[in-house]
Amino acid sequence: MKQHLVSALLLGTAVIGSPALAQNQADLEDGTIVVTGQRPRTEASAGTKSAAPIAETPQSISVISAADIADLGLQNLNQALRFVAGATTEQRGSSAEVYDQFKLRGFDAPQFLDGLKLIEGAGYLAPQIDVSRLDRIEVVKGPASVLYGQSGPGGLVAMSSKLPLDRDFYGAVSGSYGSYDQYRADADVGGRAGSSILWRVNGTVNGAHTQQDFGKREREAISGAVTSGAGHATSLTLLGAYSHDPYNGTYGVFPASGTFLANPNGQIPTTRDFGEPGNVFKREQVAGTYILNHDFGSGWSFRASGRYQHATSNLGIVYASGSLTNSATSTTLYDRASYATRERSDSWVFDHQVRGSFTTGPLTHAVLLGVDHQAGHAREVYAFGTATPLDGYRPVYGTMAVPLTPETVPGGTVGVLAPRKTQTGLYAQDEISTGGLRVVLSGRQDWARTTAGSAAPETSQKFTYRAGVLYTTGFGLAPYASYSTSFEPQSGTVQNADGTLRQAKPSLGKQIELGAKYTVPGTKILVTAAWFQIDQTNLLTAIPNSLFALQSGKVRSTGFEVEANAPLPYDFNGKLAYSRQKVRTIADADPANIGNGILGVGRGGVSANLEWAPRHGAWQGFAIGGAVRHVDSIYAGTSARVSTPGFTLFDGQVRYDLGRLAPRLEGLTLGVNAANIFDKKYVTTCYLDYAWCWYGNRRTVQGTIAYRW
Repeated sequence: MKQHLVSALLLGTAVIGSPALAQNQADLEDGTIVVTGQRPRTEASAGTKSAAPIAETPQSISVISAADIADLGLQNLNQALRFVAGATTEQRGSSAEVYDQFKLRGFDAPQFLDGLKLIEGAGYLAPQIDVSRLDRIEVVKGPASVLYGQSGPGGLVAMSSKLPLDRDFYGAVSGSYGSYDQYRADADVGGRAGSSILWRVNGTVNGAHTQQDFGKREREAISGAVTSGAGHATSLTLLGAYSHDPYNGTYGVFPASGTFLANPNGQIPTTRDFGEPGNVFKREQVAGTYILNHDFGSGWSFRASGRYQHATSNLGIVYASGSLTNSATSTTLYDRASYATRERSDSWVFDHQVRGSFTTGPLTHAVLLGVDHQAGHAREVYAFGTATPLDGYRPVYGTMAVPLTPETVPGGTVGVLAPRKTQTGLYAQDEISTGGLRVVLSGRQDWARTTAGSAAPETSQKFTYRAGVLYTTGFGLAPYASYSTSFEPQSGTVQNADGTLRQAKPSLGKQIELGAKYTVPGTKILVTAAWFQIDQTNLLTAIPNSLFALQSGKVRSTGFEVEANAPLPYDFNGKLAYSRQKVRTIADADPANIGNGILGVGRGGVSANLEWAPRHGAWQGFAIGGAVRHVDSIYAGTSARVSTPGFTLFDGQVRYDLGRLAPRLEGLTLGVNAANIFDKKYVTTCYLDYAWCWYGNRRTVQGTIAYRW
């Protein structure tokens, strides 16, 4: 199958939009049409479900364009979020490319695609969208349940697919190769078929060996979209997507001793694999989506969208369980364990909404009324068992077979999880404006039900709301304030006082945010700053030596963020993201946990990008830039209240439009990207209570050649 897809991509017949082909935002300002179809980065729709200037929205929102992904050579969502204030990314460093694991303002954040939630499976099955398919990523900070239903208090990530463009014919192909045998072949073809029918077909083949000795990842994906009724009052877009990951990289751990903690034998190499060559993690995803739009006229319109997604995964893994086998007799021999799962999930998500505008005296109203529904059914067959130990400094592999099914896990007991989750919500929003004043009022009522196993199901109803106010001044400053709430059903079994079991109640969140946005008059420079405080309640506390939990925890996150996007004089463009946060447990069933941080949550950090891309003169078509990323300490363990040290990394990129050399080369571009240029060796996170740690990504360099028409 892989060979056929490669051939099709090179012929330009089966394709996906390549991030390497996106152009700098300056091209859009020149009026150049690019295949990504990007909107201005100063505008976002995820915060209010309507296109609105970020500078006039009383909420923190970050935008990552396809051009950003291309210019920085980013390979996944985790890497894209490196440059977002308040995001703690790459929770498991180089060892978990199969997932996009990150936190926003200290909390796990859900992902949405085309306005519809991506629902995870029962255990290790989670959807992952290849970045080459994306036209745009918007990061909404703070509770967003009022428009999206189930959502964490830290925010959400809203991704947008590349949809058909109103052009007769267009296309692009690209290929890249780099460190660890990283390869990527992407293509994108679309056009018009008749007066009102637009189409687009996308595909990608990509993969690499991972930083660990035996790991590798491979992906083949194809998707297509057709829009009927383009340019008319009623239009319907149908999207289909298929993704096959025969290898999903390495999902393992490193022992704390020899990585973060000292070991008399020195530090364990970053290439060390504590699994076996036969470790396997496979995933398949297929989805169908519809988007129906109708314009009633007079400022009123209707939008309906829905998606069905089916996914399966199979994994069998041997991994380091963390501890030395016997530290009194050996400082090199580590315990290992094994597990295997077989999973599938099916989900249905729908969102229908009516929007319109009207005036009442001096006030202009933009109203939104909607109803959404989501249902997720999953099934996981799993088993956890034993494994032979491994010498971390002089490893000998092949001492055991990797269990490829739950039934073959050594010493394991096969279990089954089959959760079912449903949620229905009604929501309303009014965006009120008069003069420089902007007020956003939103409210939502949800009904949710979670069922799993023999525990009593959890049925909940919750009203969430948001109120925000912003005032734009004549000199570009726009101070704002907002208050919002959230609710999020959670997986877990709670043991009642009488010993009976029930599904956990949803966690609840509330946030107050105060901030300001400043647009430098006469420029597109936008600077945003925000202070926030978030409280999350109804958290679970594990009962020692048990599969169950108590539900009484409360976490508080307080922080300050600054982001800036600045088109500068002399053809420079700069970006800055700074965050400082404190996340602590302030209530818990176990008093010893009070005051502790949250595993994997950092204190913040700063990233800065600067690029020089001349738009006139002899250097036109050339671009060179660099980035610095500093991540502050990340909380690593409750028993000792320890954090891993911060680290600073440097990236760089250069590209050239060969069309500036000769007209016959128009559309052909070369580029080189490098991450962690100085090859710094560092630990991203540790879970010291489990004796686990993860190394970050070492230096990677990749070259790309792309052609667009």
